[in-house]
Amino acid sequence: MLRARRFSIRWKIMSGYLLILVCLAASIFAVNGRIVSLQKEIDFVTEHDIQVHDLTSEVEKQLLDMETGQRGYVITGDDRYLEPYEKAQANWLTDYDTLHGLVADNPSQQKRLEELRSVIEKWIAEAGQPVIAWKKTGNTSQIQQYFQEDPGKKYMDRIRVMIDTFRSTETKLTLDRVANLDERNKDMRSALYLMMLGVAAVAVATAILISRSIQGTISKVIRAINHLASSDGDLSERIEVKSRDEIRDLGDATNRLLDNVQRETEEKTQVAELTTALQGFTDTAALSDMFVRKAAELFNAPYGVVYMLHTVDGEYGLHRMAAYASDGGNEERSRMFKPGEGLVGQCAEENRMLAVDHLPENYVTVRSGLGEAAPRHILIAPASFKGSVTAVVEFASFEPFTASQRQVLRELLTSFGIILNSVGSRMEVERLLQESRVMAEELQVQSEELRTQTEEMQVTNEELEAQYRVSEQKTLELEQASLELQAKAEQVQLASQYKSEFLANMSHELRTPLNSMLLSQFLAENQNNTLSEEELDYVELIHKAGNDLLTLINDVLDLSKVEAGKLEVNYEPFNLTELPDKMEHLFGKMLKDKDVAFKRTMEPGLPEIIQTDGQRLEQIVKNLLSNAVKFTHYGEVTLSLRRAKEEEENHLLPGLDWTTALAISVRDTGIGIPKDKQEHVFEAFRQADGATSRQYGGTGLGLSISRDLAGLLNGCIHLASEEGAGSTFTLYICCLDRADTAGMEAASALEAEASVLPAPAKPKREAAGRTGTIIAGKTVLIVDDDPRNVTALSVALESRGMRVLTAGDGIECLALMDHTPDIDVVLMDVMMPGMDGYEAMTRIRERAEWADLPLIAVTAKAMKNDRDKCIEAGASDYIPKPVDLNQLISLLIVWLNEN
Repeated sequence: MLRARRFSIRWKIMSGYLLILVCLAASIFAVNGRIVSLQKEIDFVTEHDIQVHDLTSEVEKQLLDMETGQRGYVITGDDRYLEPYEKAQANWLTDYDTLHGLVADNPSQQKRLEELRSVIEKWIAEAGQPVIAWKKTGNTSQIQQYFQEDPGKKYMDRIRVMIDTFRSTETKLTLDRVANLDERNKDMRSALYLMMLGVAAVAVATAILISRSIQGTISKVIRAINHLASSDGDLSERIEVKSRDEIRDLGDATNRLLDNVQRETEEKTQVAELTTALQGFTDTAALSDMFVRKAAELFNAPYGVVYMLHTVDGEYGLHRMAAYASDGGNEERSRMFKPGEGLVGQCAEENRMLAVDHLPENYVTVRSGLGEAAPRHILIAPASFKGSVTAVVEFASFEPFTASQRQVLRELLTSFGIILNSVGSRMEVERLLQESRVMAEELQVQSEELRTQTEEMQVTNEELEAQYRVSEQKTLELEQASLELQAKAEQVQLASQYKSEFLANMSHELRTPLNSMLLSQFLAENQNNTLSEEELDYVELIHKAGNDLLTLINDVLDLSKVEAGKLEVNYEPFNLTELPDKMEHLFGKMLKDKDVAFKRTMEPGLPEIIQTDGQRLEQIVKNLLSNAVKFTHYGEVTLSLRRAKEEEENHLLPGLDWTTALAISVRDTGIGIPKDKQEHVFEAFRQADGATSRQYGGTGLGLSISRDLAGLLNGCIHLASEEGAGSTFTLYICCLDRADTAGMEAASALEAEASVLPAPAKPKREAAGRTGTIIAGKTVLIVDDDPRNVTALSVALESRGMRVLTAGDGIECLALMDHTPDIDVVLMDVMMPGMDGYEAMTRIRERAEWADLPLIAVTAKAMKNDRDKCIEAGASDYIPKPVDLNQLISLLIVWLNEN
């Protein structure tokens, strides 16, 4: 019976104890579950939010890299600027996808990101890629047009606004989560207190239950337990039991339980108090100082240090943040550790707690006002967040650190690592907010300045409006004057058009009769040997008079073209060394007949080939030499070529930057020109005076045309003369060396031929017609409305064995060709009544059987582009009137032979 009773009491006591342990374990489990849940929330805030902020900044940086790379490449053309652009273009979308996935729980933020992606892709497609492609292809005009509008800047401004909006939203969400964590932490503390009260209540209930089952000798135990479970919560009293039975075992067990509960309660209270004390800090230094002081007091450690892993002044490592009871020597000696350096660095490297016992006496010293001593034990432990060490704490003690203290330290460091990371993140957010405030203040100041400037601009605008009204009145007056000038300009243009048409018609009407010079050339050949030498001289004189008349016509046309501004120059390679030879060939015999010497000099080092209009240059030199020959009766005529001197260039050719400035001088020992007459010699139809004109003849056009042609060649003519001592005309022109014109194309040879009137050919007295059998027996159709031209051409060609057919206009020509299929070549005049030569040649080329028939345009229209018009109409070749018989025969041989 006693055994049963004893067992029953022990069973009840054990049951009550087990019940209390179960409740305590449940409380601990519940608290641990809340801590784990809180830890997960903190992990989410720290990991998720920081990653979102980092990825946002990375996307923004990549966009800046693309914009900077694009602009750098456009400005410099250096491919190195494309490296950041291409790298950012390749990586931004990956960071964007990651960021998009991180905000999957926030549809509004995802929508902002999708809009941001659309704008970025538009910038790349419309601003980034096209501009770079234009730069690579050298399309500078397109790039300039693009940057005048610069649509890419609008996209970039919009992108920055969208990123700022996204970032500010995420920052607000982070602050909301942190506030929620604080609230959860408070709730956890309240739950902890409630659980402790619950455990106490269970203990009380168990004691009451057991006390009811125990009588007699255990009353004292019941009273003691009731006292311990009373509202004052004093756990320092212990149960005194003198019996040696289960009651004593119960009392002893109760006392041990009280010891454990008291210790655990005190430790948990201290942990909770320390954790609570660490809340609300906004600075990691103050947070570390509070932690080391409270932890040193908790573990009775006379020495403690906190090292934080971060970068200070560009040096990454474990930097001392706070210390407890440290002397100056130790502080200076251990200011910073790198990971793996010393025990502190090794603790961070391995991320585990290190304990060292039995330290030497001189390892570390703790001092007070009464003395100093050396702790013999140190404990070094890491504080981590998400597996990464953020700080290391070191404590020194005179007594070994117990397992309970180490466990409490681990729990404290877990919370400390979380709070330290949270405070660091909060400090970063505050720093960003502070920068935003500073920028906002600066924007406000700028806004004030802008408002002041706007007010000033309003005043200025009012003044400008008044000026605008005045200028508007003047504008109306200028418009009226402009209309009057425009009307006068139209009248001048109409007069110029009439003049051009008149000159073209006059050229045709004057040249057409001169075509009869073919007869004089034919007579000069004297094929039948019927003319005497005197008669041949008469024929040559007639031919020379015709050539003189043709030269006069050419001079008048050139002068009119210059005055109308329609004479163009054709720059092409010109052999400068051949110029003296050509001039000597033209004028040498005439000077020799007058017993006047012809000299030529050429400065060494002159370029052999220059870029200029050779035809106009030769025309100027011919005119100058012609005057020198005309007015020189004894002595010499000298042609010299040299480089222009620097002072001559500056004075006579200012503002021109060419490779070579030439000076071509024609000096004679003739009659000279008085100084008061020297300006008049360059006027059209003027010579030194009327007597000179009568004595020497000429029209007075040569020097006038030469001066105007020199101006077209970017040059001028300078005259130095003394009456009775001769004259020196110097042509100064700017040109390019052949070496400096590599790649330049010469002007079209056809255009040059069409714009230049043919030089008169001297009739030959030797017999002609020995052209072989190429043209003999061939049938030629002459289409011309002027009987004189038809007669002259017919006589000349029939004398060479050709069969000649004639037609008066284009209609008669086509009808004759329909009935005469054996025509070998057609000589077509252009200006004819009815159907002109252009239309006739076009009709001929429309017929397949006449597609290869040689058509040679023979016309007095010698204005610019006349050759091109004839070729476009279907002509095979072109020859102007008056016709050079030798040139015509050569053309017939070429085309008949080729056909």
